[in-house]
Amino acid sequence: MEKFLFFFTHYGVPTVFFLIVLLRRAKSLFGLWAAAGFFTSVLLFLFLWGQWPLVGSYYARLLPLAVIVVVALTAVRATSAGLPVLNSRMILTAGSVILVAFTGYVCYGVAGAYAGKHYPKSFAELEFPLRDGRYYISSGGSRKVINNHMRDYPNAQEYALDINKLGTAGGASSNILLADNRLHHIFGEPIHAPCGGTVTEVVTDVADNAGSSMDVNPEDGSGNYVFINCNGIVVAIVHMKFGSARVSTGDIVKVGQQLGQVGNSGFSQEPHLHLQAAAYNADDKLAGIPMRFAGRTYSRNDVVSIEQGKFGD
Repeated sequence: MEKFLFFFTHYGVPTVFFLIVLLRRAKSLFGLWAAAGFFTSVLLFLFLWGQWPLVGSYYARLLPLAVIVVVALTAVRATSAGLPVLNSRMILTAGSVILVAFTGYVCYGVAGAYAGKHYPKSFAELEFPLRDGRYYISSGGSRKVINNHMRDYPNAQEYALDINKLGTAGGASSNILLADNRLHHIFGEPIHAPCGGTVTEVVTDVADNAGSSMDVNPEDGSGNYVFINCNGIVVAIVHMKFGSARVSTGDIVKVGQQLGQVGNSGFSQEPHLHLQAAAYNADDKLAGIPMRFAGRTYSRNDVVSIEQGKFGD
């Protein structure tokens, strides 16, 4: 059911709005523009919030924008049809008022999604840990509306990124209807050290989840991982593939050195790379800090293109 709702949110909502715009005739200008404002705000939120490669293709995020254009054109045309400002049937007017209230709530979410693309000015300067491909940020940012890690978690992951790899069609998997790890383009992808430092902790014996299964013991929530202390910045590479770690605790690693492979271990619903950075604060506790790669920061729905170890557009 959860997967169905996720797909319906991305594709069903824009489709329903499109059909309503085409089939339903407005009774008043107030109702017309109240509905148009509501539809537009929800569709814009889907454009910013939706994790489109996980349900088909990165390019499918153009769907809500296309429906917004249809909504705008239809509203402008209907406005010139001589509609009354208010409908005499008060129940419809009350419904329009409710739509306006919901529109304000959704606009708050839109503003949060946009604001979440901007970070505080203190960063961990890292190299991107993956090479040779187009990578999609499925979760990341400075607001929880676009970053699932911005919660009251105890392990300093508030600015963490979840990273998937895109195929030629813009999807994270070659078959979105099947949960086989091997169908995900990122599964087994080599992971390279994003910084030079000392390996402080390694786990490599947690089995990968079978597809989207998350039947994992709480103590294995991070799955397989490598922690590196990079001059006081603790970088964590999490959800690695079972048995793939190529370093041990105490090793000194260089930037770009291979650490292991991307997996689907721990609390992970699909193969992806979880990357986070943290620094010790005045209370000697780790606190998450944003990451910057070659002068750029990333958040949900950003795409990173890497060819032969170099950053691209």
